[in-house]
Amino acid sequence: MGARGNSVELKLGKGVFTVKKIRIGASNQLAIRPLVFGLTQSPHDDVELVYDELGSLALALERGDLDAALIPSIEFLRGVGEYSVRGPALVARRETGSFMLVVDKPLSEVSRIAVDEFSRTSLVILRVVLDKLYRVLPDICVRKAQPLSEGDWKNDYDGVLLTGDKGLEYCAKGKAPGESCYDISGMWFSLFSRPIVLALWAYNEERLRRKLEGLLVESRDSGLKNLPQISTEVARAAPFDGQFMRRFYNAGWSYNLGGEEEEGLRVLEKFAHHYQLLQTRRLEKEPVG
Repeated sequence: MGARGNSVELKLGKGVFTVKKIRIGASNQLAIRPLVFGLTQSPHDDVELVYDELGSLALALERGDLDAALIPSIEFLRGVGEYSVRGPALVARRETGSFMLVVDKPLSEVSRIAVDEFSRTSLVILRVVLDKLYRVLPDICVRKAQPLSEGDWKNDYDGVLLTGDKGLEYCAKGKAPGESCYDISGMWFSLFSRPIVLALWAYNEERLRRKLEGLLVESRDSGLKNLPQISTEVARAAPFDGQFMRRFYNAGWSYNLGGEEEEGLRVLEKFAHHYQLLQTRRLEKEPVG
């Protein structure tokens, strides 16, 4: 069954045909802008782009409310989405500045870390790097009541994981007195020398494969060609200048899911299963893409 959504009338010759729109879900996070740039700059009559948090998009795809969505890779490994698109994806290579662990005591003494409800892939990464690098297994407390900000955690927690735009804002602003910060994507790379596939495009109907691959590859390629424009547009509306954003997009991010990235995804799955954050190992049974 396809996603529930609006239809559009298309004229072909003398006939008028009603076509159901393809509903594609994505996050509006700054790191994701290059992936959806083409879709926003050259809209298609038969495509509707829906914005939400990555975790919420996974739920919507699972319910059938979307035809395709950019979802956390840990949700795909959990079984959300029948298929994935090979090619465009959100991939962290070394430090990104978007996944910052902030603590107010030595890591060896940290016992409680707050994370947002939708920081699911990052939660797995955090668990692994703290255990492997520092031999600590603190309680990781998911905050559902309200999104975390950089200062509202200190009364109840020893640290906070700031992801996405919040992590970037913290990185640009700089740490407060008494705080220490760690880029967990850089810590992961120091351990495994493998990129982290943080989010990928998933969908449920095989008949959409050719259409989706064409749309999403074209959109990503257009974004990569126009990174200076994206950086300038972001700088107009966010507390970052264009040069800062160009460094952000070019230094730590990749937007391609290929062989090396698939290997990194298998490493993520292996450790998520080891720490009982996944019940099964999907990639043992099927390839990505």
